[in-house]
Amino acid sequence: MGNIMELIKTINVDYLIKYARIIIIILVFQLASPIISRLIINILHKITKSKKKPTESGYYTPMKYFFYILGFYICIYHLGTTMGIKKLANKIMKIITIILFTKGTADSITPNCFIFTIISKEKYESNGNEALNLFLSKVLRVVVYIISIFVIMYELDFDLNGLAAGLGIGSAAIALAAQDLVKSLLGGFSIITDKPFEIGDYIEIGDYNGTVVDITFRSTRIRAANNSIITIPNSLITTEYIINWNKLESRMIQTKLRISLNSGIEQINRCISKIGTVLKVNEIVKEDSVQVHLEDIMSDCNTIFIRAYVNVVDYNDFLVAKDKIYCDILSVLERENIELVYPTQLVYTKSKD
Repeated sequence: MGNIMELIKTINVDYLIKYARIIIIILVFQLASPIISRLIINILHKITKSKKKPTESGYYTPMKYFFYILGFYICIYHLGTTMGIKKLANKIMKIITIILFTKGTADSITPNCFIFTIISKEKYESNGNEALNLFLSKVLRVVVYIISIFVIMYELDFDLNGLAAGLGIGSAAIALAAQDLVKSLLGGFSIITDKPFEIGDYIEIGDYNGTVVDITFRSTRIRAANNSIITIPNSLITTEYIINWNKLESRMIQTKLRISLNSGIEQINRCISKIGTVLKVNEIVKEDSVQVHLEDIMSDCNTIFIRAYVNVVDYNDFLVAKDKIYCDILSVLERENIELVYPTQLVYTKSKD
């Protein structure tokens, strides 16, 4: 018992209290950081009229870590450390704060953030241009990270004037090396502003065609019919013709029927009339666009020309509609006993005699 009392007497009560306070401070900040973060973000959401949950905010996680680290930062001062350690702690805390703020800001810059929502409503009076918002959000995130890097370099006492001079000397070489990149960036901005196509459109660019899946600074990605992804530089897109099949109001069906010479004129006239009727009564066919007539008289067949426009834009729906229309046309030929003929060719051989 006496040994225990002597051990207790040797313990410095002030140190125990000090370290107990440190542990309490760390625990309090660990427990309170999610609550404080939610409270601050809720206030920000009320100001910006955001309907997101606090945990969905880009600032939630960085802010939570900020309060975690703030607890340790306060403990360093509470320990009564030297001035050198305090200065080092100040610098580290500033850099961590800059990094966390940058991360939160960059994660909060999305195509659906309140800034783009306000701009879109004022400028477009609608939900805005999603592709433009996506493009600008990427640009803004890059700008935020660049500014953050320069601020951190300033805090680490880097000579920014010397850095600027170095960049000036190397700017010519950088400009030459980045010509294609700059062309692609300008091309991407042109695509976003002119809007020849948007994400989800089925387009044809030169020898390539597919559905647009992404528009970035440098390139546009389309998904081809075989499900492969084709990446096309924006600089190339601005110099090529672009066909946007999603901008169609209707699609054209056109074909030629090569019918047998054995078909009489009455059969041909009935066939032309009935094909025209079949097309006009079809609800997806534009009635005033139907054209059916005898186009040509050839040595091996007579040719009937057929053209019509259908009120179908989606390519898969168009294939289904075209399939049904062609089956209806074949049914008319079958009822009228008119045969289709294949292209023929006469071959003359020279006799040895």
